[in-house]
Amino acid sequence: MKIMLKAIGNAATEIFNNIWAVLSGLFASVLGYFMPIKDIVHLLLLFFILDVIFGYWAAHKLRKEKFSVKIIWEHTIPRMLLTIVLVIGAFMWDGVFDQHAVPTYKIIGWFISGVLLYSIAENGYHITKWSVFPKITEMIKGRIKDKTGIEVTEKKSKEK
Repeated sequence: MKIMLKAIGNAATEIFNNIWAVLSGLFASVLGYFMPIKDIVHLLLLFFILDVIFGYWAAHKLRKEKFSVKIIWEHTIPRMLLTIVLVIGAFMWDGVFDQHAVPTYKIIGWFISGVLLYSIAENGYHITKWSVFPKITEMIKGRIKDKTGIEVTEKKSKEK
């Protein structure tokens, strides 16, 4: 009886070890597949964090608003997840359709990075009134208009 229980225990251990090996292999394969976009994702995450910091700073300094985690969960996190899903989807799309001239995932990453940099620069100007920030926003506006033909307009903020 002891030998039988020991054999069952060894078999169960082997099964769990094999399941763990398969899952680890799948995880490593998926991770390896998406390694080319890790730098874009890291940069976008950094820009989202900076945008939250500058947005909070501007709201606190200009409108005397308190920090709200609710705003981050309702606005920033969904936008960040959507951005990452778009970059991942475009990367997979480029691979499936064998598109290598100008990778779509890079275009999406560039565009969203530009939008976030614009928001950071705009909030930075409203906070500090430093003249470098309007120059950065105008440069970004010019680049977007030159490349896409789209005119970027600023939203009017209520300053006290």
